[in-house]
Amino acid sequence: MAMFAKKLDGDSKLGMDAAVLPVATSASSRGYGIAETIQLMRELPGDQNAELVVRVVRATLASLNVRLPDIIEDAARKQKTIQDRIAAVHGTIADLEKQLLGQRAEIATLEADLAETTSVKERLQAAERTALPPASAPHGKAIVTTLLGGAIAP
Repeated sequence: MAMFAKKLDGDSKLGMDAAVLPVATSASSRGYGIAETIQLMRELPGDQNAELVVRVVRATLASLNVRLPDIIEDAARKQKTIQDRIAAVHGTIADLEKQLLGQRAEIATLEADLAETTSVKERLQAAERTALPPASAPHGKAIVTTLLGGAIAP
């Protein structure tokens, strides 16, 4: 993109003594679209006289033989593309949120299984600790303790 510096009428009101505005190198072959217009608008102080800024943009575009309806049409295409992309990203996020819910459900199931396994293991360990030693059983037989604490002689 070529650049030119030219003092436009009313530049001093915008606070620009030598405005540097982007220009398409070949507006007819490449076209001048919304992207270039956005860049042009970024170069201008938009927080001051908005009407004057619009006049400067229109004059700049007219000097390049750029038609405003063409830029507006390009802007509409860009808006549609952006809106489609936003919708696609929202869809991706929705899919990821579903996956996340599934993963959280799996974690909850695994945690419940872990808690139950831990509880049973602790009961077994407690039963093993409270069992009578084999030597104290009558006639050399071992006494087995149930999970509920009862003793069973084999």
